[in-house]
Amino acid sequence: MQYTIETTDAKPIAASEHFVVSEVQGNGEHFIFCPIRRRAYAVDRKPEEIVRQWWLYELRDAYGYSWDQISVEVPVLVGSTEAKKKADIVVYTDSTKATPRIFIEVKKPNRKDGLDQLKVYMNATGCRLGMWSNGSSPNVYLLRIEPQGHEEEATWREVRNIPSLRETLSDVDNPITRGDLQPVDDFLAILRDCEDFIKAHEGSNPFDEVFKLIFAKLYDERRNLKNDSSAAKFAIGALEAASAARSRVDALFKDAKDQWTGVFAAGEEIALGDESLAYCVSALQRTYLLKSDADVLGAAFKVMINPSMKGDKGQYFTPRHVVDLCVQVIRPTDNETIFDPACGSGGFLVGAMEHVFKQIAEERDDEGETLENQKDYASHNVFGLDYDPLIAKVAKAYMLIWGDGRSNIAVADALNESAWSDDAKSRFLTTDSSGQKKLRQFDIILTNPPFAGAISANDTLSKYALAYRMDSAGRRKRANKVNRDVLFIERALASLRPGGRMAIVLPRGILKNYGDERVRHFILRKAKVRAVVSLTGTMFKPFTNTKACVLFVERRTDDLTDLAEAAGDPDILYAVCERPGKDRSGRLLRGSNGQVISDLPQIAEYLKSELTWGAE
Repeated sequence: MQYTIETTDAKPIAASEHFVVSEVQGNGEHFIFCPIRRRAYAVDRKPEEIVRQWWLYELRDAYGYSWDQISVEVPVLVGSTEAKKKADIVVYTDSTKATPRIFIEVKKPNRKDGLDQLKVYMNATGCRLGMWSNGSSPNVYLLRIEPQGHEEEATWREVRNIPSLRETLSDVDNPITRGDLQPVDDFLAILRDCEDFIKAHEGSNPFDEVFKLIFAKLYDERRNLKNDSSAAKFAIGALEAASAARSRVDALFKDAKDQWTGVFAAGEEIALGDESLAYCVSALQRTYLLKSDADVLGAAFKVMINPSMKGDKGQYFTPRHVVDLCVQVIRPTDNETIFDPACGSGGFLVGAMEHVFKQIAEERDDEGETLENQKDYASHNVFGLDYDPLIAKVAKAYMLIWGDGRSNIAVADALNESAWSDDAKSRFLTTDSSGQKKLRQFDIILTNPPFAGAISANDTLSKYALAYRMDSAGRRKRANKVNRDVLFIERALASLRPGGRMAIVLPRGILKNYGDERVRHFILRKAKVRAVVSLTGTMFKPFTNTKACVLFVERRTDDLTDLAEAAGDPDILYAVCERPGKDRSGRLLRGSNGQVISDLPQIAEYLKSELTWGAE
């Protein structure tokens, strides 16, 4: 939504030729003259008015409607009474304003609600077309389909656009091509919309079914959309029968399962009815998932899978700019293995893959060789564990699709190898010279383990030195329970080869609380602490207010027997994040270039310039 701000001596008294916001010189107030109501409106405290006025000009200039066939703030009768809220914009078939053609609901930037209200207007009037916008892409274009036969309620589909003055609905119902797709910045809103529809019409698990559709769509993007003119198969026309779209999407899902095995069980199919499938496809079809930020997708998946995740399990999504900090400082290469024992939806692993993929592409001039080397790296060097089967399914899909190969993601509790499946044991345990099974060690570990909760299971605690303390009589005694994050520290260090590098996100208290001194001593005996970055309390909102830090360490060749020997380690680098890139509600703050407004990139550059891995 682009517009010009012009400085004026007084608020405007007439509509301008193009959409402008007038800033009154002296007091700095901003006004817009509404060409429909023929008066100026102050907009500093009502930013949705800017969105409304922008669309009035867009309807005239881009869609060909005249202002005399448009009304704003229109009362709508719902039954015998007026709706509580007036319709923001109504476009009529002609200047008599007798028959509404399009209802438009506008919101201020970053507001996501309003679709239900739009549907109320359309149902009450029988209008088939509606649009929702908060001034940034993607807008939502709704088609209302009258109930048929025994049906009592209308059904809904998203269409590609609203028709212009001289167009019919079929004119805007052209095939969707790759060039029409847009990266998504609020994937959660789309998933919630699909979830609500499925809950209202189906008995299926919403996330399971939507994830199948996402899997099919990703396959379509990866395999079929070779250039901007390639037509998407994952699509439904506004006037197309739902059954026709179903056959295409079912085929995509089957091909995706055949290509990327191990995510879905044999024989697993899309269980949605035709109309529910059609609605969800229409909601997803214009998104470009492969070009969307991994953190946008991952955060949405996590909330959908486990809405109560801020409970005692302590699962928190790692923001992408924190992932980038860790990857940039650790600097993985294509001949190193990388492991995340609490991989979640795979954010750290995807971030590391992207970093290494870029290196491979820069070092090679043969495209075929580049792709083959990237696929080999993703298939053989990247590993992850997570105990949540659903979130691990997401991670596995990410790794298969982004890496285009097999995945080394397993569903298992990383803290207790005794309970691992044979598959997990084959990937994450090795046999030593005496024939004993031991943990596989990796070159790099990047992880953000769960913060909250304590482990009390005997078969788990018995494996950890940090589960034991010396009592007052000098006897070694096991604790009744130990915080999960403490056990993850020990497990991560045990999984890191001598000389290996690790970035681990931890509660800040681990590094400062008196009661955690023994944990800090344990770390120092096992590893050289190379850097610490303090993160703000808003970094992990909306999931938690916990203040965290990133600890960068290098595994020692031999454990220290005397902590005094750590005095010979390289100096520890310290940095404090002052711009987390999030507001107090946890919403990402982005600049005009789309980048998150944070000082973590500068911190990463400082650490890269000062830190030499392997230095004594």
